[in-house]
Amino acid sequence: MGIKILMGLGYYEIGGFKTVIDDLSKYLGRCGLEVTVATREVKINPPKHVNLIRLAPEDFVREARHYDIVHIHASYPYTKACVDGNVKNLVFTWHGYAPTIYVPGIRNKAVNVALRFMYKKYLHRIKYITTISRYGAQQLIKMYNIRAKIIPNGIDLEIFKQGNNYDEIRDHYPIVLNVTAYNNFKGRDILLKSFKVILKRYPNALLIARGSGINLNNIMDPGLLSQDEIVEYYRMAHFYLLTSRWESFGLPIIEAFATGTPVIALDKEDARREHILGSGAGLLFKDEGSLLQAVDEVLSHRSQYSSRGVEYARRFDWSNVAREYIKLYEEAIGDEARD
Repeated sequence: MGIKILMGLGYYEIGGFKTVIDDLSKYLGRCGLEVTVATREVKINPPKHVNLIRLAPEDFVREARHYDIVHIHASYPYTKACVDGNVKNLVFTWHGYAPTIYVPGIRNKAVNVALRFMYKKYLHRIKYITTISRYGAQQLIKMYNIRAKIIPNGIDLEIFKQGNNYDEIRDHYPIVLNVTAYNNFKGRDILLKSFKVILKRYPNALLIARGSGINLNNIMDPGLLSQDEIVEYYRMAHFYLLTSRWESFGLPIIEAFATGTPVIALDKEDARREHILGSGAGLLFKDEGSLLQAVDEVLSHRSQYSSRGVEYARRFDWSNVAREYIKLYEEAIGDEARD
């Protein structure tokens, strides 16, 4: 196909953005596209299939001239530089705007508020805007009166496959998992409080929480995990407990579903509702009573929830998601040629 893509994101570090960029690069490459990932800050080494370079915004604009498509994810400095520099064939993916109330720290809150207004100046000047969820699309309409094409984040179904390994830990029931970043934004305090509620009914329950630094009889921190190890822990869990305060997409939900693990999630008006309510593979809770009801229900009918989750996760196969991006890239290139 021969299309050259320059992908840009602010920080290359452990987390959902890195996972999405790595997988998208992998599957675009399989389709014959040449992908280079640029970032302003490198905090972890990339996998072998990711061609990663570090660029300041002004250098990013100069580098962009050598590519057929420039695709920016969550980087205001790159966005500003490209729009001001009149970079052609620019694609921007909106990954959602975190409500300021949930952003930790006064300085971060100030940056969060400022970005909302700074993006307003530039997003209207970008023709090709995508977003990862219906929730994200609604945000763009409400905040900027911009309509975007929804192309969801994908999942590597070659890696995230169904399999129940929870018999490996025989002394605990149920096994509860949370592998998101262990911080207040992701609901660290809510996670521990919720698990204590579960312990009252299920005293032999085990919480596996990556990054917690806690290792007790009923809580285990597995430490830094490879992707393959994360899959094994998903398979080990009876259910995934999502307690984050905000999700613009909720990648762990889809990862859990793909491995056959149901999800019990704190009810928030964000993208998690699309997956939980749309799949029938999990339940939402608002308080202690509804949490315990959800746990009892999922454990009693786990096989039904599991099969529905696996079926739902197939919608997010990167093979299909990458093709959606390729269609958009080809449209942008065609429009530029006609102009």
